[in-house]
Amino acid sequence: MATTTDVLVIGAGPTGLMAANLLARNGVRVRIVDKKDSPTEETRAIVMHAKTLELLGKLGLADQAVKEGQKLNALRVLNEGKSARVLSFEGESARTPYPFPLIYTQDQTEHLLIQGLDQTEVRVEWNTELLNMEQAATSTQATIRCADGSQETIEARWIIGADGAHSPVRHTLALGFEGETYKQALFLADVDLEGNLEDSEASIGFMPLGFLAFFPMPGKRRFRAVGVLPLEWKDRDAITVDEVQQVFDTYRDRTIQITKARWISVYRTHHRMCERFRVGHVFLVGDAAHIHSPAGGQGMNTGVGDAYNLAWKLALVIKGQAQPELLDSYEAERMPFARAILNGSDKAFQVQAMSQPFVQQLKMFGIPLLFRLVTSFAPLRQRAFWLVSQLWTSYRTSPAVAPTESGKEGSRAGDRAPYGYFEVGANAGKSVFSLFTDMDHHLLLFAGSRADTTDIHLQEMEASTRSLIEAYAMPIQLHTVSKGNVSLQEAYEVEAPTLFLVRPDGHIAYRGSAQDLSSLRTYLDGLFIKSTQDEYIGGVR
Repeated sequence: MATTTDVLVIGAGPTGLMAANLLARNGVRVRIVDKKDSPTEETRAIVMHAKTLELLGKLGLADQAVKEGQKLNALRVLNEGKSARVLSFEGESARTPYPFPLIYTQDQTEHLLIQGLDQTEVRVEWNTELLNMEQAATSTQATIRCADGSQETIEARWIIGADGAHSPVRHTLALGFEGETYKQALFLADVDLEGNLEDSEASIGFMPLGFLAFFPMPGKRRFRAVGVLPLEWKDRDAITVDEVQQVFDTYRDRTIQITKARWISVYRTHHRMCERFRVGHVFLVGDAAHIHSPAGGQGMNTGVGDAYNLAWKLALVIKGQAQPELLDSYEAERMPFARAILNGSDKAFQVQAMSQPFVQQLKMFGIPLLFRLVTSFAPLRQRAFWLVSQLWTSYRTSPAVAPTESGKEGSRAGDRAPYGYFEVGANAGKSVFSLFTDMDHHLLLFAGSRADTTDIHLQEMEASTRSLIEAYAMPIQLHTVSKGNVSLQEAYEVEAPTLFLVRPDGHIAYRGSAQDLSSLRTYLDGLFIKSTQDEYIGGVR
């Protein structure tokens, strides 16, 4: 007979580990397997953006990442080896608690998430490989080869394929993976350097053969170098440290010297995306669903976002707190987002790596001029950070969010909930995000700035709202934002009493009047289940 579980996660990279963490912390039965014998040892992906840090913050893991990582204060654009302009990330603290990209390597990320998983009863099953998978009406059977060589059949209600670009799960589903491999070969080198690079800045410059970028890494004078291989080396599978130094010398006039090489790799990057992110009871996340160029450091961050988006929804459905239709929103939300990231990183990489004469001139002179323009105007600097950090993520057209009334200003359902601080009351001095450090839904009741909203009126709205949300099985925490919290009222752009329902992933699910609860009730009835006396225990009801 098959062993059973609610969710089987295939793949224990950052994406699979994020999904397992969230599911386990929600009390869902989950198993996570990986054919490797241990976590990744190579640094691989190295940039963690603000949106990902905000998600880690909900698991209580962001502070450790920031402590162990290296903050990037700026991006320096170089022209013929000389500084052309600096794009500073300062001044973003009003919009996120993490106003910087963080150099935090993939091996660090995996160890961090494994530590998070250690707080639950779930452990990664290493040396365990998926052999076969068959879907039935209400579940999926997966045959795995265990570490001791034996085979086991697992009957899982749901399977998450987080098994990378060569995903066996995707192949089993016979899904297309459209896209192509870039012609340009890249090299990665983790090296110790002497020279005039700043420890808190990334730098990127352009040359006829492509580009060369340096990213500071934790440790004294340690950097990740990324560049395009010279054309005469384009078919090479490996290069030596001396050859990496040759590239540096060509570009930087011998101002940068390698003192130690820790890891050097040659690879060919791809841009591909799966035609579906879900087939029946099986979901694809991360590189199994989409792979990107390295431009902007978006790949790992997008995968972690996939996992979080899916896992909180799965948890509610499995525990009988949400309708199965909620799961339809995973594909509806993450496919357009992944496509936008793919298109953006693809265009950026093509400009960086192309070596045609016209493009060479564009890179050598046009891009520094563009950066000069962006860095000269605060709104453009803010927009650049907003885009790279993935804080722009929005799901306004998702079936899992309520349409916002036309003509409403400010944040709408589907948008990321704005950041800000309480000025008065029990939470004075705390950020509104400090309320969201769990996996519940949170309902913000804004008093608004209108003079006709009295304290008694506000208390009446609070009581009726609490009575409504307590009828539902999923936990919804209610927080009242009084008139004295002027900056928060401005951040959410409200005047009349207004409700904002914030999802576990920090996005607004519903925005509407606090004086008429019928629309909120209609929204909740469409996706969520009313309370019963049944209790979920270990996946059995």
